[in-house]
Amino acid sequence: MEIPVWQFVRIMVACERRPNSRLLAANADSWAELDEALTGLAQSDFDAYSNLMMHTDVHIEAPNKIELRRVLDSLLRDLKLAKRRTRAGSTERTDLEFEISELQALLDKLGGRVSDEERDGGKQRSGSGGPRPPRSGHGPGRSRAPDKGRR
Repeated sequence: MEIPVWQFVRIMVACERRPNSRLLAANADSWAELDEALTGLAQSDFDAYSNLMMHTDVHIEAPNKIELRRVLDSLLRDLKLAKRRTRAGSTERTDLEFEISELQALLDKLGGRVSDEERDGGKQRSGSGGPRPPRSGHGPGRSRAPDKGRR
């Protein structure tokens, strides 16, 4: 999938904080090359740096789309918190609003926010290690009628 360089940078930086990120591992070569190019341009040619960040797309390898959605979900939460700490009308707030909007559009394109079941699905359960049973709301200890109050 092709995404703008600035989105790739945000995603890879977030992945660097995640232990054992398959997303980071799958994009390690591209990330190292791009990081080196951006570092050099930031020091020597800001216009070229800006053009590369905002007007160039890069291929992101996502072997696990759920991990990418988790990273985007986490990143969006962080950016929204940062936005709350900025002054209305400031350039920083405008920049954050743009990033939030664009990253939200990417997340929506990938299937939207990660559900609790998907988020928990990455954690190994004790026992058989098999698939998780459906979360129907019924089972031992549940007294609610089967379809009462469900949509």
